[in-house]
Amino acid sequence: MIFGKNKSLACFSANPAAQYRVICFPCAGGGASMYRKWSDFLPDAEVWAANYPGRESLHGMPFSESVADILALFTAQSDFFAGKPFVLYGHSFGAVVAYQLAATLQQAGIRDLGICVSARRAPHLEPELKLADLSEEEFLRELERLGGLPDAIRSNQEMMDFYLPVIKADLALNDEALSDPAQSISTPIYLYSATEDKVANPNELAAWKNATTSRFEHKVFEGGHFFIQDSVTEFMASLRSVLATLTQSDDEELIAF
Repeated sequence: MIFGKNKSLACFSANPAAQYRVICFPCAGGGASMYRKWSDFLPDAEVWAANYPGRESLHGMPFSESVADILALFTAQSDFFAGKPFVLYGHSFGAVVAYQLAATLQQAGIRDLGICVSARRAPHLEPELKLADLSEEEFLRELERLGGLPDAIRSNQEMMDFYLPVIKADLALNDEALSDPAQSISTPIYLYSATEDKVANPNELAAWKNATTSRFEHKVFEGGHFFIQDSVTEFMASLRSVLATLTQSDDEELIAF
């Protein structure tokens, strides 16, 4: 495994011959290891994954107090992003981190090929319910209802005790992570969602189209919040198709998504 200069970015399987990178941002409570196996499915890319403070390679750092603090870890590595074409991917909370990073980098003249996001409302919309404001009992009950806890964590009390503070810290940021409604990026957005995911409703998902002046596509899978893991083969086939388009075609070409 190799790291970026401040250990906020990790690569589990180096692929220096790859012509582009896919840089992945985890959900609330998650870390870079969420994407450990992605290089097996994306042989044409070099896959990098982000860590947020308070976990994995950044376990010694306190939790971030804002999404801006998280973004600063990545914008401090502008040479990395300028070094090779890249696509950003984010799941749930990671979707808004990926989007806001794309917007920040574009303002600095560093343009991604496109972003892929999943399982989150559009970045300029307020949440219907701020989970981080709930009591612990209400918080757990709502997480269960939304399907926002992976089975491996939910079934293990020791893991619950470890991860719940991390999840709650990230969800507090997710609640407050609002983009300017007038802001948009200039590169394509590909959105993935699932039929049984209660975290975002159809209107909240459709509003992603307002976050770009370029192409917007939306694909729906069967399943719940963690459909990217439960339907990994089908999901990765779709993602490979999108990546092929973003890396080989110009922005005006449409594909069947």
